[in-house]
Amino acid sequence: MKKFINELKESLQQQSDIFDDTLILNPVENVPFKDILEPCSGFLHGLYNTDTVRDLESKYNSKLQFSGRDQITQDINEIYNQWAKLLGGKKVSMRLLSGLHAHTVLFMGISKIGDKVLYLPEKAGGHTSGKSILKRLGLQIMELPIDYDNFRIDIEKAKTIYDSFNPDILFVDRSEGLVYEDFTELCSYCDCYKVFDASQYLTNIICKDYKNPFEMGFNLILSTMHKNLPGPQRAFVCSKEEDKMWKQLKSHISTYVSNMHVFTIYSAGLLLGHIDQLYILSKRMLENSTLLDKCLSDNEVTVIERKYFNDEMPTHHCWIKSNGQEEAFKLYLSLEQLGLMSNYRLLPYNIGYGLRIGMSGATMSGLKPEHIPELAYIIGIAYKDGYSEQLKGRTTDFIKHIKERANE
Repeated sequence: MKKFINELKESLQQQSDIFDDTLILNPVENVPFKDILEPCSGFLHGLYNTDTVRDLESKYNSKLQFSGRDQITQDINEIYNQWAKLLGGKKVSMRLLSGLHAHTVLFMGISKIGDKVLYLPEKAGGHTSGKSILKRLGLQIMELPIDYDNFRIDIEKAKTIYDSFNPDILFVDRSEGLVYEDFTELCSYCDCYKVFDASQYLTNIICKDYKNPFEMGFNLILSTMHKNLPGPQRAFVCSKEEDKMWKQLKSHISTYVSNMHVFTIYSAGLLLGHIDQLYILSKRMLENSTLLDKCLSDNEVTVIERKYFNDEMPTHHCWIKSNGQEEAFKLYLSLEQLGLMSNYRLLPYNIGYGLRIGMSGATMSGLKPEHIPELAYIIGIAYKDGYSEQLKGRTTDFIKHIKERANE
């Protein structure tokens, strides 16, 4: 056992060293502010807590209570209140542990077996597991129709489907997308409960670079805090109103989540001290992504063009198209060898295999617009010629330069 522990510690150190020498270009990974992680290594680990404030009488009449935790409960509720204000809603719960856990608990809470859900399919950038979760919970599901030419939902066809399907819930969870699509018209048409997953957009929504989903007409926002936002690994739900559906959901959350892991909720509270930095981050990651599109094209890399409608904004995602699955995987491996951590995948809208790149983690690591031409050049060489020791040396110097100046 001692040998195993020593090997494990050695491996952790090696992975830390590797992390220091690489640049995250995966859009679902991020680098949290270091100070917000302090609660995660302290006494809060292992403690059980509730987020329901109770007086002595209600404690006496409850089935289960843990002593000495009232201040934690009060702190959690104040964190909830601050986040609700930030998002323009009335109520928040952060008991949820991850994105898919949030999806599962949410639909167990707001729906019953047989309810109908109109949802964003995987081919339109929806989450790869969304359909499976909804089906497993016994829900009837119908996909939103896709405008493949413009990489978006066909709103007019969606209205027709809504009329015939008559769903109980509209669910938009876009894991992929090149523009921040506006669903105001669809939400205005749909007289049902509407849920929006903001995991890929949260920083930009908070900083008002994107239209708030509540302004579009959604009733509830759910999101992770560790993808687009540089926060702790945690998910939350925020309701626009303290209505019947919220009260129903809140009671079910308490059933389906036991230990709240309050240390990450405190991290979410401390994150609010970085609002000014988030405003800079939001604009910079969007500027980085659109500039990367241009510079990659200048270096003869095939980039999927964004299709804008009206005043829509770009996302921090960038899609590189390859000539087949094998070529895409070779580029993915070449970039990995260089220290550029991208995301190999089957892209939506029947585009085929390619790489998706995101600017959230890279921007948090110090990537600025002035660095984009060099990043695009390195990717361009790897795209055409693959890995080489010479290119590795150049990439290592590039990453070191970025991270050394991250706080400037």
